[in-house]
Amino acid sequence: MINFFEIWVAFKYLFPKTKDKFFSIITLFSFLGISLGVATLIIVMSVMNGFREELTSKILGINGHLKVQSLSKNDNSSYNKVKKRLNNEISNINITEVLTSQGLISYKGYSSGVITKGVSPEMFNQRKIFKNKIDKKQLIAFSKNNGIFIGEKLRKRLNIREGDFINILSSDGYETILGKIPRSGNFKVVGFFNTGMFEYDTSLIIFPIFLLQEFLGVKNKIDFLEIELDKFNNFEFVKQNILKTIPKNFKIVDWRSLNPSLFNAIEVEKNVMFLILLLIIVVAAFNLISSMIILVSNKRKDIGVLRVLGVSKFSLLKIFIINGSFIGFCGTILGLVLGLIFCLNINEIKKFLELFTEKNLFSEEIYFFSNMPVIIDYQQILTIILISLILSFLATIYPSWRATKVEPINLIKWE
Repeated sequence: MINFFEIWVAFKYLFPKTKDKFFSIITLFSFLGISLGVATLIIVMSVMNGFREELTSKILGINGHLKVQSLSKNDNSSYNKVKKRLNNEISNINITEVLTSQGLISYKGYSSGVITKGVSPEMFNQRKIFKNKIDKKQLIAFSKNNGIFIGEKLRKRLNIREGDFINILSSDGYETILGKIPRSGNFKVVGFFNTGMFEYDTSLIIFPIFLLQEFLGVKNKIDFLEIELDKFNNFEFVKQNILKTIPKNFKIVDWRSLNPSLFNAIEVEKNVMFLILLLIIVVAAFNLISSMIILVSNKRKDIGVLRVLGVSKFSLLKIFIINGSFIGFCGTILGLVLGLIFCLNINEIKKFLELFTEKNLFSEEIYFFSNMPVIIDYQQILTIILISLILSFLATIYPSWRATKVEPINLIKWE
């Protein structure tokens, strides 16, 4: 047990006399190093969590959780049967018929590569990323095959207004005696979408599936069925039920299989960043060892007096462990507070820094998102705090052990 005397002496040593300024500076650096390490770890891990979660949400919002695709070409009639069977036998799923192609958009002298995606109009009422975010008049026009939707970022870049016509050149051409000629068509822009993901908002054009089929000259063609789950936590269960329901000439592809390298890269980067930033706390812990060794060296005479007064070696050990652990504890708590404040206000801080530096610090073209996504994982934060406290405690053991080896007979001079 720790008694009041041990705590009193430990705290007395925390605030040394003026002549011990060097010890105070090293202690301050140890304290700030631990705080900086903890705060940085919390901020980086929270941003990485947010980035992964936001990226997953955007990709699933556009592409769905699962794709059901026929192994046979031109098997368009089977898709309708499979869709009906899935709707009848499996609940809490939204199914969209999809046709995709690539093309080139032209508008007032500007050209850019795009992905054209034909979907059922009801998709906009099913997907969370679009639901209640698109004007009803625009949805009605889209449902009547009157035009297409483009991303908000593409609209701003080209200054396109609702009702304007854009030219699209498709890579899926038609055969002539002169060879394959690309298909070209002018389409009315009836609405805009904003996923918050730069890649989609600048290069995706959404067609009513019937209009895209007509443009590409592939009547009733479907590339695959996209399935979005209402609840993600029963993903594997639903996937297995779908596998049992669909015919053998159909395959199922989940979202993880479609983007394996991207999500693996994010996870690897997150783990590497954790290890690198953990070194800040480790270095701070070594500084703590140095400051504690200096403290023990400066207090050798005091230690001798305490030993003569009957203070046991174990009590001395506890005094210096309390001293060093308190520095680590305070540094950890300060780092926790700073990290949480930064995370909760990261986009306001980002805007201030951009205003101050007059530079775009986090370009959407590189980081995909218009805002910095942050998800605070409190279990992860608890792990960071425990690691910091354990490292701080371990850093005190050697200097505290050295304090117990001080022999009073060699220090106290009798006059």
